Amino acid sequence: MNSPHSRFSASHDRFVGRTGNGRWLPPGSGPPRHGFSYRWWITAPGNDEALRSLFERADRLYGAPPENTYVWQDHGSSRCCLDAPTSRELLRLSRMLGMPARQLVAHRLMDHPALLDPDERRAYCPQCIQDDRAAGRPRVFRRAWARFFLLRCPDHNVPLQWAEPRLAAIAAPALHQALEPPGADEAEILRLVDTLAQTLEACLWRGQSWPACWRGNTHAARALLIHCLCNLTGEEAAPAAAQLWISPALSPWITFPIRPVPPAGPVPWDSVRRVGRPAWRRAALWMTAWQVIPALPVRLRPQTIPEAYLDDSDRWWEQQRPSPHTQKSRRVYATLRNTCRPFPVNEA
Repeated sequence: MNSPHSRFSASHDRFVGRTGNGRWLPPGSGPPRHGFSYRWWITAPGNDEALRSLFERADRLYGAPPENTYVWQDHGSSRCCLDAPTSRELLRLSRMLGMPARQLVAHRLMDHPALLDPDERRAYCPQCIQDDRAAGRPRVFRRAWARFFLLRCPDHNVPLQWAEPRLAAIAAPALHQALEPPGADEAEILRLVDTLAQTLEACLWRGQSWPACWRGNTHAARALLIHCLCNLTGEEAAPAAAQLWISPALSPWITFPIRPVPPAGPVPWDSVRRVGRPAWRRAALWMTAWQVIPALPVRLRPQTIPEAYLDDSDRWWEQQRPSPHTQKSRRVYATLRNTCRPFPVNEA
């Protein structure tokens, strides 16, 4: 193994000197017979940092690996497995980083329905990024931010923002852009959204009971959320959440694209997990919260145009002739639509 005989700046992951042993191997190549002689001279994983964030930092320093395969990965692995390396991959990675493998285990993030799709885990807390920068640490993405229903930083109680994928190769200051705090009316809406999100997460995956004073149940609320967030037709179309009217004061935290999105497919929850932007998730959760929680004041009501925002998908399926190609999707749609019946939106 070549000795680097060099130093690096921990605050910016900047390597100064020789980098010959930070090179990449061709995809599928195994480690040398007498040890793994490749090294990354970067800062060790930060507090709760996801491994995918660590690899993003390595890419900024050394460049992306050829064919999206890292030297430490097993043959056949891909970038979709970055958050949860195998034990053998962790051993190679520990040698590259010069730290015990048992410490890296704590940074793994095994895939779960409660998490965003691996490629969509780019939500961040601007205050955490500011703290990292002030302390001379590199920009890191925390594992907690990968949860679908987490929309507010648990440490600083500020709404999460979104880091565009194009910013992955840019240095840390690019994300140091905190928004002005929301006004009183906007903060009340955000608290409503967070309340529903936290309750749904607890009921779906931690066994908490559905609030007795709320309409429907856990699965009915999730079905309505899917209906608001996903395109449940068989062709590209705007989801129900795109029919929201958003005031300029609320648009930094709640919004949704008007452009059409692809159909959800036979497993709608997979499409839900591919919505990484916190502002888009808040839009659908706000619409769902208004239907789920009774006796809310009118000032918290989401305005939609048209008011019966589920009618578009209903009409699309009514106009389609039964076909073997759409039979499964039709059953999924009918199941979700029937599950939403406890909510007043069906009366519009």
